Amino acid sequence: MTVDELIKLLSTAFRKDPDSNNYKLLKVIDSEYSSIEQAINDIKNAHFVDFATGKSLDYIASFFNVRRKQNETDEHFRARIKFAFSKITNMATIDDLKEIIAAALMTTTERVRVRDKYELEPAFFEVWVWLQDLNNAGLTLDEFQELMKAVKPAGTRFQAYQQGTFTHRSIGETSDPSKGYNDLSNSNPDAGTYAGLL
Repeated sequence: MTVDELIKLLSTAFRKDPDSNNYKLLKVIDSEYSSIEQAINDIKNAHFVDFATGKSLDYIASFFNVRRKQNETDEHFRARIKFAFSKITNMATIDDLKEIIAAALMTTTERVRVRDKYELEPAFFEVWVWLQDLNNAGLTLDEFQELMKAVKPAGTRFQAYQQGTFTHRSIGETSDPSKGYNDLSNSNPDAGTYAGLL
């Protein structure tokens, strides 16, 4: 209950303006109550991997025999913990993989694509995730791919890709239409140019 709500409960015999001693007393009580409530929420959140930070997150990780790397952020460490948990508990179907990835990246399963490519190679699949989700989890694509090795089904091979990206090429690189736009002179007609979109 806020101070203004509490002050309304007093009878008309008491002063209720913000300069009154009654208001000031209730404000102190409200402040203490809010501090206690915040401490309770912090204690409760320390038990959940999605909300725990610092030493609390280290403690949760110890259940899965995962240790924090030097200078590792909570977001990055949290993703590694979720993959370690998934390694123990999953069935590794495509839907399971999507749920594991979504949980580790703190996103929805709709933002994760897992496509089997068995027509190209037996037991091969692709995983597509959004760059924004990787960034939010504090992971690079290479780190994500390393973590995925722990939860992929046995005997399968996979390749991870990021989407929602645009990479520039350096002067020394040749035009590669699979990486985005071509040079402005359009020396490679299979690639587009930014100017061509305008």
